[in-house]
Amino acid sequence: MPSTILLTSITLLGLYALKISLQFARNLKAAKESGITYTIVPFFAVNRLFQLSCIFLIPLMRKLPRSWTYPWFDLCQEWAWNYRYQLFKYFGSDTFITVSPERNALYTADPDVVIQMTTRRNDFPKPLEVYGSLRLYGDNLITSEGHVWRHHRKVTSPPFTEKNNHSVWMETMDQCQAMVSGWFGENKDRSKSIYTVANDALRLGLHIISKTAFGIRLRWQGTEETLTDRKLEETLDEELPGLDFAANHTMSYTEALVTLLHNIITVLVLPQFLLNYSLEHLPFHATKTAHRAYIEWGRYMNEVFQAKKKAVLNRSEGDDVNLMISLIKGAGITPENLEEGEKASPQSLSDEEILGNAFAFMIAGHETTANSIHFCLILLALNVASQRHLQSDLDEILQGRPVTEQDYDQIIPKLFGSMAGAVLNEELRLIPPVVGIPKSTPLDSPQPLNLDGKKCTVPAHVYITLMVTSVHRNPKYWPTGPPSDPAQPNHPFSEQDNDLEEFKPERWLLHGKSDTNASMPEQNGDTEASSLGLDTAADTSAALFRPYKGAYIPFSEGYRSCIGRRFAQVEILAVLAYIFSQYSVELAVDAFASDEEVAKMNQDEKKEVWQKAQKEVYRKLREDMASVITLQLRKGAIGLRLVKRGKEMFDFQ
Repeated sequence: MPSTILLTSITLLGLYALKISLQFARNLKAAKESGITYTIVPFFAVNRLFQLSCIFLIPLMRKLPRSWTYPWFDLCQEWAWNYRYQLFKYFGSDTFITVSPERNALYTADPDVVIQMTTRRNDFPKPLEVYGSLRLYGDNLITSEGHVWRHHRKVTSPPFTEKNNHSVWMETMDQCQAMVSGWFGENKDRSKSIYTVANDALRLGLHIISKTAFGIRLRWQGTEETLTDRKLEETLDEELPGLDFAANHTMSYTEALVTLLHNIITVLVLPQFLLNYSLEHLPFHATKTAHRAYIEWGRYMNEVFQAKKKAVLNRSEGDDVNLMISLIKGAGITPENLEEGEKASPQSLSDEEILGNAFAFMIAGHETTANSIHFCLILLALNVASQRHLQSDLDEILQGRPVTEQDYDQIIPKLFGSMAGAVLNEELRLIPPVVGIPKSTPLDSPQPLNLDGKKCTVPAHVYITLMVTSVHRNPKYWPTGPPSDPAQPNHPFSEQDNDLEEFKPERWLLHGKSDTNASMPEQNGDTEASSLGLDTAADTSAALFRPYKGAYIPFSEGYRSCIGRRFAQVEILAVLAYIFSQYSVELAVDAFASDEEVAKMNQDEKKEVWQKAQKEVYRKLREDMASVITLQLRKGAIGLRLVKRGKEMFDFQ
């Protein structure tokens, strides 16, 4: 009996080894015939089992000599943030393939390849299997392809208009004012050190999208004495008719979503049947918390859906054209359709798809924007000269009137074409919301590709990543200068011979100055795009540097580009205008000196302390960042302080 088991095991292992060998041979042959640079790696980076095993593999591999593992082991991991453009330099090509036994993968930092792949959307579709985290409540715009995607796009596009962007501006002003006031104690000239900026920006984004997309207004209430672990409570001061969020819930609306996002990996790993299993039977506190957040937020969204549906069917929604109303009407849930009786058209979006879109837009609409606000504040605190330039532009634009009293239609084009727009663009270039945009080739369909004028072939069933962090640093397509300090580069090996690793919003200014009288980018006249509700205007103002097409893709490119792009830009510009028209942002130096000690220092001593804080922040931005759904600071926090303009403690230009 033991010998039979042993023989069977050996046979199975042999068959598996044969399968892997044959598969690897096919993949290698396809790569060789493609005409594209390739390299061999032992593992397919997107394999979930391999990703889990990296917990043990990475510490082991780090003990080996670097020459033994570079670059093949790095290519088996999430390398976009760590290596930026460096590996493309290593291979001498802006596009290359990694060959593994499981599946080939293609990486590109070539803008022309980006445009080919985003334009030919049927030839290079999304690999929908990687979007499981956004399918928790149902299929949606992000997790669909082909005619299904077209339908989702048409249904979801109506709320993304200038009328709604005006609402975004107004709500951002209101919410930002409340957030900033909570950062100050008794001293109204200088805040305490704030280590909750990332979380506060997430709350800000959540409050804004809740109101503008779902009609739910959330309010910031009192703050705790310390800002290190601040608790924020929210109330609904504009409750939906017939909706009582307080009943039968064990988590607040905000708590449910924030907890769900923080535990998204746990939710993904747990099988669906376990998520649907009774809470009492789940093991461990983390799984119970994740399950409870998953259930609670689903219930909240269903309650909003039912209340909005009732309003639509009763014709009492007024002129409200938010996302949930649009989803309901786009699905055919209208009083007119109801009156048709048996002749009524079937519901074109299921209830699950409506909730799926609500969840996808909530994540895409608040987490990505919040991250950009967080990093804008950090980067401006690190770069005082750029911060002063921004404030000077805001003074010229506002002409002494508070930003809260400005006319939206007049101020937005000016902000977009000024240093505010340059700061936004440069932050998104350096730290985009996502590090890579996944594409693929169909299972049995190789695709032609023009690569530097040469005809190549992308093999079938290749996993493709448009490397956002890499193409944003490709020196062939960006205005560059020498590094500010060659002896102390911002990154240990990426772009050390130029300044593309540095935050320099001035690179976006044409002729070195802002245009505070610019107009907004115009639509390009694509009739098919217009029929789908696509925004075809450029990502950046005509008054600023216009990157080579495909070289700047923080919102993706082509038909699958971000539907909420202008929503996000308006929100971030509003925050920048509100804060920097009144305040300066400085690095917290608590770890190196107290306020009392700093007050007694001369300028040289202050600069020394500030540079220590600066060095630590740059280290955190290099080493403590990671991407789960979006690119965020995943370890610890970076301390900042707001001070009234003219009251700065560290004013080094």
